[in-house]
Amino acid sequence: MATAEAIGKPANSEATIKWPNDIILNGKKVAGILLESEIDNKGNTYIIGIGINCHQKKDSLPAELQSTATSVDMESRSVVDRVSLAKRLLASIDHWLEVAEKNSKEVTDRWRELSVQLGHRITLLYNGRKFAGNCIGIDPENGLIIQLETGGVRMFDAVHTTVIR
Repeated sequence: MATAEAIGKPANSEATIKWPNDIILNGKKVAGILLESEIDNKGNTYIIGIGINCHQKKDSLPAELQSTATSVDMESRSVVDRVSLAKRLLASIDHWLEVAEKNSKEVTDRWRELSVQLGHRITLLYNGRKFAGNCIGIDPENGLIIQLETGGVRMFDAVHTTVIR
């Protein structure tokens, strides 16, 4: 949510989330997020990597990505100030971390507002098996919640799951 909110402001548009780690702006991928975690004797450690396409132009993208990827500059039709964007991003991360500590439901509710998949049919590859169904939600600990076409509801974690186009 923090990345989507920070990116949407300079583009005068609402960026959305494609679970598990893509940020979409006007129907195209503008950013990606990677998360690593480690548990040791001191507790949990997390490393978050956020890549935002800022100054790319359409002709600088590989031909196979020109219809699916974008940059903040292309969508805002101006040159984004990356320092201001980074400041907005850090402030937004701080905000959502505080919210998560106090009320995880608020985080889930905001995700629901920004999700491009919620309420839509999606196909997933989970541990080499294909699953299809309607996205009905997200569980902060267990992942994407799908009403399967074959019946039943199942949660899919990000580590073992790939969303198939």
